[in-house]
This record gives sequence, C-alpha cells and structure tokens, in this order.
Amino acid sequence: MLYFIGYEDSQDSWTGSFTRAVQGELRRQSIPFRILPPNGWRGPAVTLREYLEIESTDDDQWFFGWAHSPLIELLAHKKGQKYGLVVGLTKLHFDPLIFTEAVSTIREERRLSIYDKIFTPSHWCKKSIIRAYPHLQKKIFCTGFPHSFSDYAIYSRLPKEQDLVVFNQRFSLERLPVLELETAKMLIKRGFRVEHLTGTAPETIKKTSPSLASLICEAEQIGLNFVYNATKDEYYNNLAKASVVITTSIADMLPASLIEAIYLGAVPVAPRAFCFPEFVHEDNLYTPYDLQEIIDLTEAKPVRKHEIAQYSNEVVVKSFLAEMCL
Repeated sequence: MLYFIGYEDSQDSWTGSFTRAVQGELRRQSIPFRILPPNGWRGPAVTLREYLEIESTDDDQWFFGWAHSPLIELLAHKKGQKYGLVVGLTKLHFDPLIFTEAVSTIREERRLSIYDKIFTPSHWCKKSIIRAYPHLQKKIFCTGFPHSFSDYAIYSRLPKEQDLVVFNQRFSLERLPVLELETAKMLIKRGFRVEHLTGTAPETIKKTSPSLASLICEAEQIGLNFVYNATKDEYYNNLAKASVVITTSIADMLPASLIEAIYLGAVPVAPRAFCFPEFVHEDNLYTPYDLQEIIDLTEAKPVRKHEIAQYSNEVVVKSFLAEMCL
C-alpha cells in the first residue's frame, strides 16, 4: 500500500495542483493508494488518530508531498519506506520557508534524515540540500515537479499583446521587488505596458506587509499596474496575453509561474542562476541583478525552445514511482 500525504486541495494553488496530479496518475496507472490528510502546510490542523492507527508493513510506502511536515517525526517508527519532496530549504536565507515558519520549529536536518529517499523539483534544489547536509547525498534524487499543462491549454490560443510585459511572481522580498520596480520603470519609459499579476489583492499585501506597502505605492506611481486575479481562470486569461514574462526571483526551487508563462507562449526572461538554466534557453537568461541585460532581452524577445515538457504530470509522477519501485 502507498500512503500519500499531499497538500490542502485548493483549486487556485500549486499545492492543490500537486495533490491532484499525483492522485490522478496513481489512479490512471491503477496503483492502490490511501490518501491521508495533510498536516503542517497552512492548512487546518487534523486529528492525529488516523495516522497513528495505521498498521503498515515493510512492503508499504509513505509519500510526503511536503518533506518538512511534522508528520514524518510522528510516523518515523511506522514500517515501510518513506519518501519526501523538498520544496523549500531553511539553509537558503531567502527561501520562503524561513518567512512562513519559525526555523527553530522546522527541525529540518532531523526530518530530512528520516527519509529513505528525498525528491527534489530541480537539480539546483538537490545541490542546495547536499551543500547544506552532505551526509544526505545518497538519499537525494531530482524528479521534477508535476504541472498540469492540460489545465491551461485552452488559454494558449489567446492573442498576444506585443507591448505587454508581465511579472507573475509573488510580490515578496525574496523575489527582489526593488529590481522589479526599476525594471518596470525603464520599460515603461521605452513604451511597454507593464503589469504584475497577483493572486493577492494589493490592499491586502499592504496591510499584511508594511515593508512591501511603500513599494506597491511606488509601483502605482511609476505606472506598474497590479492586476488582481481572484481565480485561476482570470489569471491564465491575463497571463496568456503577455508577450514577455520577467522573473527576478532568487529563491524558487522550480517556479510554476514561469513554466506556466512559457507554456502559454510568453518569452521568458530569467537569471542565469539557480534552477532557471535547467529549463530556460541560454539566450533568454541574464546575469543576475543586471538591469540593462533584462531590458535588452525584453526588447529583443528571443524566441527559443524551452525544456518544460520534463515537468508534465506524466513524466514527473513516473519519476516518483520509479524511485519508489512502483
């Protein structure tokens, strides 16, 4: 039996997409599994009785969609092989994980050490874990992260607006919003329309993050338009219109936002660092933090092939299952 612990099944979040992707492929391949409720990733607390009452065997497998979940310590004594997917790392100073949880309660090294195998969404993530915890090296395997391309295939036919440049990364400190604003300012002076697509209303961001409030106000003054998308349908409709999508992130293990944009036909502009060279063509990469290179690439709009098919549901879940010998 495979025990699967995913994320809260949100329709408008990558966490829900991941959970549905894995379950869908398991059903498609007729692999028996039992879904266990998530615990420890911004979802409601659940009773622990369901976990503790399980009597597993040596032949069973446990797959944790979030390797840092406190459940791995609770279930460490259970029989069977244990696998976990790392989507963040506290050892990286700008990783979102250190902003959403108290590092002292994550017990990262302890939890990762329990697993028989650790899966990573990118080779950069794998290298980062090995650099932080060399003794885990033999446990770590790069599998990718599943994307449901079929969910947004219908939007790929929408016409492009050639002067529209979009940022669709989360507006947060680890995405270098100051660099985003400076880029937007220069592009607007050159005649581009620049938008930031967000799933959180700007007023909400201002209230919850005083450090970002002033930056949003400055963005509004220079003409960077924040477009709030209440649903994924709105988001994909807006994203599909963009001719260029820029990321300034320095923290993504594998950014769904850029992969979605590439699938929808936007020209990507990304740093020549981190995980980006793994799927973005060299001609679309800029030297990290180099504002002028970002502008030059945006104006040139190099049209190249980018290797995103490796992140389809089918390919990634097949990698999961191969590592679990299923």
